Amino acid sequence: MSAPEPASLVRVAAEIARDAGAEIRRRVPGPRQIDTKQNSVDLVTDTDRHVDALISDRLAAAFPDHARLTEEAGATATVARAPVCWVVDPLDGTVNFAHGVPHFAVSIAAVGGFQPGDALDAPGPGGGLLAGVVYDPMRDELFAATSDGPATLNDEPIEASSCDAVEQALVASGFPYDRRERAREYLADWARLLPRCRDLRRAGAAALDLAYVAAGRFDAYWERGLHPWDIAAGILIVRRAGGCATNRGGRDLFLDATEVLAAPRTIHPDLVEILSA
Repeated sequence: MSAPEPASLVRVAAEIARDAGAEIRRRVPGPRQIDTKQNSVDLVTDTDRHVDALISDRLAAAFPDHARLTEEAGATATVARAPVCWVVDPLDGTVNFAHGVPHFAVSIAAVGGFQPGDALDAPGPGGGLLAGVVYDPMRDELFAATSDGPATLNDEPIEASSCDAVEQALVASGFPYDRRERAREYLADWARLLPRCRDLRRAGAAALDLAYVAAGRFDAYWERGLHPWDIAAGILIVRRAGGCATNRGGRDLFLDATEVLAAPRTIHPDLVEILSA
């Protein structure tokens, strides 16, 4: 069975993301059950799990033959045989949410022709990223894109920055969860870029960082130690906004990518050179 049209996928994803965001917003004032995953800095809350289930149930009802890869539930057994795999982060920015910092998002992407190791812009019918949404429930901002349409913010077209010099760039990044073991290595990235750009930001939500690059709020964003659900939707939105999204070496991204470098085409090569030094 072939994948549905990207426009129909993004409509469903947007509706589900808004409903998931409303549930997150409703839970902001309430008590939080907070657990840790592999270490004390990688948190998960009852809201993460609840919203993950909400999104999975809605996707299963809308597309029963599709597979899902979500942060909290993992992958369904039918991933390799499904026409579309939905890649979901129910609450990107969990640490912010747990501490009451109002900067987090729902990220939902549809990937067609899914096979582990496939490029995210794989050619061919239904291949690669088909649709993606990133929803900020606290600002009611829905970033969205399809493989054959423009990137939008609340249905209005957006474009990546026209910045043409790294020295003028506002650049975002983050620190992976294994930062206690590899702090020196990750700080070396910051040390290479800090003297070269206008300023650096660390906001704590990869999906929103990518969406902000697409909207021209950040000129660029890079990070290591990521997961597919952190970046799948944002990568498509950046690309459809006219930006580049690759790994730090400038090479293509795959669904199992663990790093990303997103920037306008004007400064992307320079950032590759700096971060690959």
